[in-house]
Amino acid sequence: MVKSTIRFSESVVSEVDSLVEEGYFESKSEFYRFASDYVLEQLVESYEPVSIDYDEIKSEITPQQGAAVEHSPGEVPFFESAVILRKYALRGNLADAEDFIDHHYEPNHPHAVVLEELLELYRKRDERAQSTAKPPRQYHESRR
Repeated sequence: MVKSTIRFSESVVSEVDSLVEEGYFESKSEFYRFASDYVLEQLVESYEPVSIDYDEIKSEITPQQGAAVEHSPGEVPFFESAVILRKYALRGNLADAEDFIDHHYEPNHPHAVVLEELLELYRKRDERAQSTAKPPRQYHESRR
């Protein structure tokens, strides 16, 4: 290995020290080697990490990508619910969208709260569109 001296801000060193104390890394050197390998792996397509136990450390400290979100039996996944709500709203079926939320979620469920807010945005958008829309011209008026 090649030795290189690098200066870091005090706040960075303090955070690294905390991670070492908490047992995420065996030493500051291990952290810096891992961090360098990790960034290079993300930026350089052909880069192969050389840190000892790189894959093991990575799996322990990075969030699992694409990990399945647990749902209660019969619960509609949030993004699917948002898409359904959007379809109802774009078709002008705000009452159906509200019924969808009421039938699939308890009133205090976090998804229900967010979906209700989303529905309110669609409702306000529709109200603005209706208030700025020109009234339809009568057939006989347009022939003059």
